[in-house]
Amino acid sequence: MHKGRPLVKPMVIVTTSGYFISVIGPYLANSKNNDASILHHIIKNNIEEIKNWVKEKDIFVVDRGFRDATFLLEELGIHAQMPSFLPRGSKQLPTDLANSSRLVTKVRWVVEAANARIKRWKYLDHILPTNQVPYIGDYVKIVCCLCNKFLPPLSANC
Repeated sequence: MHKGRPLVKPMVIVTTSGYFISVIGPYLANSKNNDASILHHIIKNNIEEIKNWVKEKDIFVVDRGFRDATFLLEELGIHAQMPSFLPRGSKQLPTDLANSSRLVTKVRWVVEAANARIKRWKYLDHILPTNQVPYIGDYVKIVCCLCNKFLPPLSANC
């Protein structure tokens, strides 16, 4: 429940240019269905044959919500990059970790901006009636396809 209402969320896979690769779901958002558990479900069940898309030494740039799924990605030979956590007892990150974290944040900005493009569509920017829940995944997929076709890349530095 989010603000007293059921919340569903799609898992959106985006390139570093902001191009939508896939929309999976939506998933019911609750304490059990966090980002890490959704990714775990997608990989373990090979949803949309995702294991065929990735190869060893690929890099997934994720936010901290995926921290519990990093071990699964490492098992597949995928490197997960996420903003660094402040070491216990420290007031700031060491220089190398700070620079690495800034780079991840810079790439994550493109992902967040791509997600914001979805919400610019008026229909998806507000609460939908319950009878629309079965169709939300299709609506988001259509919007992502339209964004891919008609909007420019978010970043030219791919």
